[in-house]
Amino acid sequence: MAENNLAKQFAVYSEWRKGLVETICDYRNWLNEQELNDAQVDQRIQQLLDRLREDKLNVAFVAEFSRGKSELINAIFFAGYGTRLLPSSAGRTTMCPTELLCKTKPTSIMMLPIETRLSDATTSEYKRYPDEWKTVIFDVDSNESMVKAFKEVSSTKPVSVQEAEKYGLYDPNSADDALNLNKDGTIDVPCWRYAMINFPHPLLEQGLVILDTPGLNAIGTEPELTINMLPNAHAVLFILAADQGVTKSEIDVWRQYISGTRWKQKGRLAVMNKIDGLWDELKDEKEIQKELTRQIKTSAELLGLETNQIFPVSAQKGLLAKVNKDDTLLAKSRVLELEEALSNQLIPSKQEIVRDNTQNEIDDLITNSKVILDARFTGINEQLVELRGLRGKNEDVVEHMMNKVKVDKENFEKATALSGFAQYFLSILIAYLRCWAWSHSRCMCIQPARP
Repeated sequence: MAENNLAKQFAVYSEWRKGLVETICDYRNWLNEQELNDAQVDQRIQQLLDRLREDKLNVAFVAEFSRGKSELINAIFFAGYGTRLLPSSAGRTTMCPTELLCKTKPTSIMMLPIETRLSDATTSEYKRYPDEWKTVIFDVDSNESMVKAFKEVSSTKPVSVQEAEKYGLYDPNSADDALNLNKDGTIDVPCWRYAMINFPHPLLEQGLVILDTPGLNAIGTEPELTINMLPNAHAVLFILAADQGVTKSEIDVWRQYISGTRWKQKGRLAVMNKIDGLWDELKDEKEIQKELTRQIKTSAELLGLETNQIFPVSAQKGLLAKVNKDDTLLAKSRVLELEEALSNQLIPSKQEIVRDNTQNEIDDLITNSKVILDARFTGINEQLVELRGLRGKNEDVVEHMMNKVKVDKENFEKATALSGFAQYFLSILIAYLRCWAWSHSRCMCIQPARP
């Protein structure tokens, strides 16, 4: 299965990233040994290591409503559960941006109330305050429990036009919005501004993050999608409808938010869904394929893509075929071709991005280290030149000192010899004087008294 291929690609990429982390750690140890590290450099290296260890692979599914985004996610990633996990039916189903990921916390779905749109805080800022979210726990071993929890992303509620306008979800000058008014003058808005589904799917555990957008209107009303999430996505799948082709609003969104010059074209794919709508028993396969080829060519020209960047699929038939293990229908749905493209393009594209970012950071650190080493080499060379200049002078000095030491040694030996003779003569003289003094004093003592 292509999903297994994706898992293998993830495993290879994870090993490559692990080796990259170990190499950077070795570089930091070398800097410490050579006394080239400081607090600023060490902080930059630590931040780089943290980014690599917490690295995620973000895949965004973007389309107008009723293009089959959720069904495509079900068909590609969650068909192994044997049911339709994400809600998918006619009309709008996903009413708020939904992020599927795997964290250490219990399996749950967290939803941010729509009322938070009245504040200036972004959804990323709200992620630091879990108390602001409503959390629903579900049992990952029960499909029924998961399906029931996931349906929450489809919840809506009626509000007044004024309230909807404050949320940025109603435009009084829009004829389309006016058509959505209820009979009582209210309008249905999503209950939730954002949702995060956390559960231990094998690919999610390896770092895959899936972003399911509710429709092109949400891209305009939720600025963070356009400023942060879509530009930072490593892959964007733009879903079209085979029976409608590319609409004007889809061209505008594609050019402004997805394929603009600010971001690379790599990882940007167009998916032409619902090709089963072209299956007609009154037409043979050649006629069907000719019509599909014409639709692909027209869409590629409008989006500025190559025809091999547009993948025709039937998400609904692909999911059905996987659940029922119908290989013939699965091949006809052409979902496997899209999965193969994701396996061959998604991981290499992600790896290239990580490699380029890491190389730029390390090159800058190496340049700084080279500056310090060059300064050290310059100082060492200057000292070496000075020592070489003193080589001849040192020989003369040493010879002079050797001669001086020799003369001093001879003088010392002579002085030592003279000192010994003097001490001997002095001892005899002292002894003589002592004898004289004794004899003289004795003669004075025995001299008779005069009359």
